[in-house]
Amino acid sequence: MAVCMGGLAFGLVKLSRNRLPRWLIPAFAAAGMLGYLAYYDYTWYGFKRNQLPDGAAIVAEHREASFFRPWSYVFPSVNSFTVLDGKFSEKAQDGRRLVEYFEYTFRKDPIEGLDTQAFVLNCESLERVPFDHLEGRISGAVQKMAEHDLIVRRACD
Repeated sequence: MAVCMGGLAFGLVKLSRNRLPRWLIPAFAAAGMLGYLAYYDYTWYGFKRNQLPDGAAIVAEHREASFFRPWSYVFPSVNSFTVLDGKFSEKAQDGRRLVEYFEYTFRKDPIEGLDTQAFVLNCESLERVPFDHLEGRISGAVQKMAEHDLIVRRACD
């Protein structure tokens, strides 16, 4: 985008027979870069959301302002979001219903990232614990969940 906008400014300078100032070329290039960055900022979430499979549910969105994106102070864009894929594995243990599921967190950093975390949710006590499904052991502290939480409603119903 910077090359296109800089090239446009270069063409305008040449068409005006150098009457327009030459500083327009880098100014147009910078405006092109910032314009594309703002466009990418606000369209990334919708693009990723449209790529999700059927049955996936977005359970959290995180918006954040940044000094390097001044437009984000006016209307912050979604920087990361967490998704349930809709596939749950149920087990009964000691008369309690346990559900294993995965949460996927998509991050829009300078380089996009994806974090995957498995959880085991106790539907009776409404507690969940991070679970390392490759090693088969608990990998974090117990977290209390609210009854109206989307994760609880989707996994335990």
